[in-house]
Amino acid sequence: MIRINLGAEGLGGVRFAVSPLDSAKDLIYSLRRTPQALSADWRARTREALVQHRLGLLGAVGGGGPCGYAPDFLRPESQGFETSVDAALHRVATAPTERIGYELALAVNGHPWDPASGEGAPRPLLQALDRGERSFAHRLADEMAQFWHAALEPSWPGIRARLEADVSARATAIAYHGLADTLNRLAPNLAWCDGGLTLRLRPGSPHGLTVDARAVILVPSVFVNQAIFCAGEPGAPAPRTPLIIYPAAPADCLAPSGEDRLIGATRARILAELSEPRSTAELAQRLYLAPATVSYHLQILHRAGLVTRERRSRRVLYQRLGVRPRLGGCPRLGGGPL
Repeated sequence: MIRINLGAEGLGGVRFAVSPLDSAKDLIYSLRRTPQALSADWRARTREALVQHRLGLLGAVGGGGPCGYAPDFLRPESQGFETSVDAALHRVATAPTERIGYELALAVNGHPWDPASGEGAPRPLLQALDRGERSFAHRLADEMAQFWHAALEPSWPGIRARLEADVSARATAIAYHGLADTLNRLAPNLAWCDGGLTLRLRPGSPHGLTVDARAVILVPSVFVNQAIFCAGEPGAPAPRTPLIIYPAAPADCLAPSGEDRLIGATRARILAELSEPRSTAELAQRLYLAPATVSYHLQILHRAGLVTRERRSRRVLYQRLGVRPRLGGCPRLGGGPL
């Protein structure tokens, strides 16, 4: 688990950003670590770009080292809402050498707050390290540029529009329902509580990290299915603002329908998922909601006679009764109980 303590000052520094280079890194990382988060088309396009352009080092480093850690200097800190590709690539190539060395050591040996997997470091990474940190950064910036133009640039206008729409929808949710509620709905493994953000690591990980921060940068991505923490660990050289990548809402979920407003968007989404029996935990994961939120709405739906409830072994499963209106299955971007 990662805990980011913000307090009043840090909460005032929370901001959103959109980054084309972040999206490129998310695409490479997801291909190796969570390929189910990508469509078949994006998996094929990513592999084709890496193979045809011989981007072996980028594939090895961007996909994560032995423990899944991918160096964060590939994801430069956004200075404004959006950083151009050329500016971001320049910052990759000129990253502080002490930061590069620190992150490459983590990529090879594993992160001290995350357990090692026993997997060996990729050979392209070890070979490139022999030429030194600056040469390593220049080569990665060059390979990232080739990958960007081959795989992502043709689709970027549409992706950017969706990311900007997501941020606009979050801003509206903050205005209507508050920042804390909106933060709680960004990702299934991210929660705001007691003056900070808590991000759950992969199941079974016994390790954790606590960060005291004055700000957090939130970056939506169409290529991830859960929140990812980057770059804010204490004690690192050339310290950076903590960065959280979160899954952008689907394109057709950025404006509520009249039917959703009729019975409430949250309960409409839950009903849409209950064409087959599902547990509270399954619904929470599919809808990017906290289990407690799902449980609250399930109780209301059950009392209203809209869902059935059945215990099977240690699980309680819910299923929809009757025929529902067309309500979609979109994550709610904000709001209290409906």
